[in-house]
Amino acid sequence: MKSFITQRGVGLVEVMVALLLLAVAVLGFSAMQLNAIKATDESLMRTKAMSSIKTLSESMRVLPDSSSTYENQVNAIYKKSKKADSSYVISDYCSDVNTYEAAAPNCNTGNCSTAQVVKHNVSTILKTSCNKEIALNIEVCPGTSGVNERRCIIAGWNQTKPTMNDEKFSCTNADGVYKPGSACFIMEAY
Repeated sequence: MKSFITQRGVGLVEVMVALLLLAVAVLGFSAMQLNAIKATDESLMRTKAMSSIKTLSESMRVLPDSSSTYENQVNAIYKKSKKADSSYVISDYCSDVNTYEAAAPNCNTGNCSTAQVVKHNVSTILKTSCNKEIALNIEVCPGTSGVNERRCIIAGWNQTKPTMNDEKFSCTNADGVYKPGSACFIMEAY
């Protein structure tokens, strides 16, 4: 006599195991996708920051005798928007940039002095940076004081301050070492 064994429910267990494996794989792919999106966003912000910094740097090179004027105007706007003992907010910075831009002369159509051209250029560059949600600042690069002094143009976004010091949310520490989790980019300008 032959005995027939019926296999009831075995197929259901196999299907459940397969669904469990599929669910784990889908969750893994979802996590990879989120990391890829985050990396793409960071890359996009770095590209925007580099564009803003290069524009400011090239503008400074066109008028080399006005580098200190550029630095003073860029820093004055950043320092005005920086509230003491508070976290950095890009909207405060951009509000001050809009006020600065409204007072800047329009040098696209008329003859302007060098100081007016600098003010116009700074307002245009900072307004463009604000549209990208990036704040700019200029500081002396660490370790370059004296004869070979160079300026570092710093771009910061999210909650990162475009500064090189030991305060909270600063891009780097006072030695120029990037802080973990900072969202910023630095370029040297001569």
